[in-house]
This record gives sequence, structure tokens and C-alpha cells, in this order.
Amino acid sequence: MHSIMHNKYIVGFLLVFGFFTGISVAHSKTLVDMQTNYGLITLQLEDEIAPITVSNFLTYVDAGFYDGLVFHRIIKGFMSQGGGFNTALEKQATRAPIPLESNVGLQNLRGTIAMARTSVPDSASSQFFINAVDNSFLDYRGENSPGYAVFGKVITGMEVVDAINQVATNARDLPLETVLIEAVRRREAQLNFAMQNSYRAGDTFTIELEETMARRVALDLWVAVLMPDNRLLFFTEQGVVSTPTAFKTAVPTTETRHVIYSIPVPEGFSGQYTLAAVFNKQGAGLERLTQTLRSNLAKITLEFVQ
Repeated sequence: MHSIMHNKYIVGFLLVFGFFTGISVAHSKTLVDMQTNYGLITLQLEDEIAPITVSNFLTYVDAGFYDGLVFHRIIKGFMSQGGGFNTALEKQATRAPIPLESNVGLQNLRGTIAMARTSVPDSASSQFFINAVDNSFLDYRGENSPGYAVFGKVITGMEVVDAINQVATNARDLPLETVLIEAVRRREAQLNFAMQNSYRAGDTFTIELEETMARRVALDLWVAVLMPDNRLLFFTEQGVVSTPTAFKTAVPTTETRHVIYSIPVPEGFSGQYTLAAVFNKQGAGLERLTQTLRSNLAKITLEFVQ
């Protein structure tokens, strides 16, 4: 496979999504992508089981509240806590606290995300923690031991969670290096390439994308190919261009299958090519990918053989 680290736009894709190629989503639970300086963590939220807590968390997410904050408290082999302080360790103003939603059957298992709070049960606001191990003693046990409200779980990026949980700390559990939450964003779409990987001369080469989760909003669709000479070309409805250009802007939610390109493979054409596709926030361009991407990064490597 050709290196893709020489083009700043592909580099941007990979910095945001690592080499994550996506997951099939056949349910309606909300997905949230948390980009950290240690890598990407994708969360699946329990919308129906913990609606108050999820709604509160998403209000902060949609407002961009978490962007630029840190994990400020890390206890190895226990949990990592963030969402309340910036890099200068200044506490951020929050919305009103919410009722504790711990008695709903969700457990503080490894990889779950829960709301941090004070000794007052109904005091959670923006701060959360991710359990590094099973912490059953944090579960609801009754009125005298109300526990901590779990509202989702990590579905990809547990290796990132583990790396964060191993960061060295001082005696107050404060990390000795910054663990930055670069951006937290709601995932609005899931893209997969619906096509084969290998082609020969005379085959019809069709780039086709399918969406595998319901999309609520119109988004911009970007599709690019890395050439063998490390040039990055962008597919548009008018053709292939070298200038960063979306394939289609404001794609309606009713369009869930996308034919990007279709040609017969000519004689003598060979080599390997990497395709990448993402949904981005309308009008955002590619300059702030961490904040503006609204889907997974779909990737496929194609081979054209003689």
C-alpha cells in the first residue's frame, strides 16, 4: 500500500480517525466521537435507559463545551475523569446539575462512561469518567448508596482509554502531562464503501457508498483518492480535481446510497489506490476536521491488475 502520510488532508483524516474504518450500525443509539491527543474514543450512549443523563451530555457536546478541555483526574486501574477544566486547570462554568439517574440497571463496568458528581447525589453537571476496570462498588445499591450514573460505553478506542489511564500523575491524581480532549462531536452518519477491492481491464469500476445508520441532518460528502505518486484527488459531481472540493454539499437525509464514479477499466491500467470518504458539517471545509467531521472515515484500498 502506498504511504498516505505525505498529504496534509489525508494526514488530517488519519489524525482524527486513526486507522478506524467504521462499524456497522443497525440501531438508533447515539454515537459520539471523542478525539483526544492520545487517539479517538467512540461512545455509544444509552438514550432510552438513561435519557436525562444522555440529554445533558449531548447538550454540552452540541455546544462544543468539551472541546479543549482535559482529563484532569486519573487513577490507574480505576478511572479517568474529565470534562470540567481547561488546560490551565480553570474550572468551566456549567449548566444546572441534573437528577441522579443511577437506578436504571446500568453498571460501572470496564469501558463504561458515567457522570462524576460530589457527595450530593443530584450534583452532576458536565464532568464524566470512563471506567478502566469493573467498578461495581460505584453502582446503585439503595438510597444510602446511590452510586454513579452510567450512560454509555466505549465501542472503539479502548486502547486509548487504557493509555490515558496509564499517564503518570502527582499525589492529587493530576496528570503530569496534558491529556487533551480536542473535540467531542455527535456522529450523524456512518459510511461504507459498497464495492469490490480488485478490478481488471474491461471491468466496470464503480465507486459507491452506502449509509448504515439513520441520518438526521444534511451534510457535505467528501470523497478522495490517493494516487501512486502521493497526489490527493477529490471527486466532485463535475469530475476529479486536485483542489479540496466536496463531492456534494448539503446531501439530503433521504439520499443514503451514493454513486460517485463509474467507468470501464482501460487496458494497461494497474496499481493500488486508497479511497477515503467522510461526511462533514455543511460549509466547514477540511481545515478543522477534528471539530467538523460528522461520520466515520470510510476507507478502502483498491487494486487494478493486468
